Amino acid sequence: YRSVQGIARVKKDEAKISGDNFSFLELERGEMLLGLSDGMGSGSSACKESEMVLDLVERFLEAGFSLETAIRMMNSAMVMKGENDIYSTVDLCMVNLYSGMARLYKVGAAATFIRRNGIVECLISTSLPVGVSYKLDMEKSEKDLYNGDFLVMVSDGVLEYLHVPNPEETMQEIIESIETNNATILAKRILERVLLFTGGKAADDMTVLATAIWEK
Repeated sequence: YRSVQGIARVKKDEAKISGDNFSFLELERGEMLLGLSDGMGSGSSACKESEMVLDLVERFLEAGFSLETAIRMMNSAMVMKGENDIYSTVDLCMVNLYSGMARLYKVGAAATFIRRNGIVECLISTSLPVGVSYKLDMEKSEKDLYNGDFLVMVSDGVLEYLHVPNPEETMQEIIESIETNNATILAKRILERVLLFTGGKAADDMTVLATAIWEK
């Protein structure tokens, strides 16, 4: 398989910089890492925190550690740093580009959505962010991805400000209603729809990362 990514983001109103960061890392062993981290709060301190989280995970992976070990080592480093009670969510997906198997790891992260043949599945997380405790609260799941599937990862701000009783269900409906096979267009249209719910205001940083999976 090959993967194509699209990104759409807005920073919190009045903020100079987004506290969200994202990552795409293609590893030599035929795997692609997709990462999204939301630093608690906003601005430069949140940005530095989420950037450090993803950078540490990438470095440990490039050193040959497994993704799960890399996450645990990164969490230990963030707990030891322990700066001003600033934490980050971590949303990581490792896709095997030979088999299509996706391993999802969530630490305090928002829901992830998989679109297949117009139907959208939601994967919800309830764990705590990284850096809170040495005992890491990590949720893992595995999904097989197929030709034409889309994986949509979002930061907390995207769902939190929809102001509906069940934001995940609303997001499923939003994704199902968008007809495109272009990852960038999908990400941008999702964010446009979300901003309709918020009246164009961004009360938090918002990031949408869409990934399309295609057979080579």
